[in-house]
Amino acid sequence: MRTGRPMMLRIAFLWIHVLGGALWVAVSLSFVLAAGASTEAERAGFAARVAPRLNRLNLAAIVLLPLSGIANLFYVARARRFSLPPAFVAVLSFKLLLWCGMAAALAVAWGAATGLGAGARGGARRLRWLLRLYGAMAAMGAVALMLGLWLAGSA
Repeated sequence: MRTGRPMMLRIAFLWIHVLGGALWVAVSLSFVLAAGASTEAERAGFAARVAPRLNRLNLAAIVLLPLSGIANLFYVARARRFSLPPAFVAVLSFKLLLWCGMAAALAVAWGAATGLGAGARGGARRLRWLLRLYGAMAAMGAVALMLGLWLAGSA
């Protein structure tokens, strides 16, 4: 087994990628669970206070994921002499599509969260939409994490 600085760096990039994905899922799911468990009256105030902060955490994750993913891909490709199996490329392509969906959902959630607050017009409808968005964001992140586990096992 190879040891030394390159191996430590590869492991560090892998863990950064995994933790970024886990952060995404945890943040998204925590909003769904907390907002879903609150009453209708509490939900709007909670969402107006918390959603912008959670969006910023997810922004950090969505920026970190492709950077650490590219680093991981470099190490895997180099180890395989830049000849990746077709199944690996297909799963990686699907993960990239998921990432695009996650980024788009975050952009929409960012806009939806901006319009929340006391006396906001269409607040209940916007809040339901935000709950669905965060649920979709958590689901996409969980699927991406599972696919990443498959990629790590096949690399």
